Amino acid sequence: MKPNLILFIAVILSGISAMVMFYLNKDILKPPPVEKAEFTSIEFDADDTSYSPAETHSMNQLSKELTALKEKLLDREKELDAREAAIALELDSLEKQKDELSNIRLDLASKLEDFESRRDQDVSEEKLKEYKDTSSRWIEMGPEVASIEIQNWRQKRRFEEALSIFETLKPDEKAPIIAFMYNSDEDSLIELADALSMRDRGLLPSSSDEFGVDLQN
Repeated sequence: MKPNLILFIAVILSGISAMVMFYLNKDILKPPPVEKAEFTSIEFDADDTSYSPAETHSMNQLSKELTALKEKLLDREKELDAREAAIALELDSLEKQKDELSNIRLDLASKLEDFESRRDQDVSEEKLKEYKDTSSRWIEMGPEVASIEIQNWRQKRRFEEALSIFETLKPDEKAPIIAFMYNSDEDSLIELADALSMRDRGLLPSSSDEFGVDLQN
């Protein structure tokens, strides 16, 4: 084999080896990656970073302001929680006062109803006594006094009360009073006799004959 041929083959193999080595180690030619600055605290050190002193100061100032704002918000939250608790206590107290007021109103309503009931009962008893005394006086004083009092009660818009008293009388006690009114020269008494005769449920049709006899007498 000729020396020139051997030399040519050696050069070719050397070139191929160089290309293989270059391909396998091509990452060597890349520039090293830039590492980002990492901070382990909120304080920025100009010596450990690429920030300028002015930027580092601004960041520190901003961090302090954010920390102060956070503390202020926490204090505000505590204050709001305290107010919420106080409002809840006030609402609970108001509910209790509302219940107490409702119980007081019910008690007052019950007492008022009882008072009204007793008062009505007392008034009824007084009225009954007054009616009884009045009817007794009409019988004792005679038809003339009874007619005058019944007329006075009617003028005072108390005709219903006078009628109630008149109805308590017995038929033989009513007859003289009705007869006196019909025999009177006063039209008002005659009209009053008609009103009593028409309204008194105790005056039966048979009683009209008795009144007629009295009228003729």
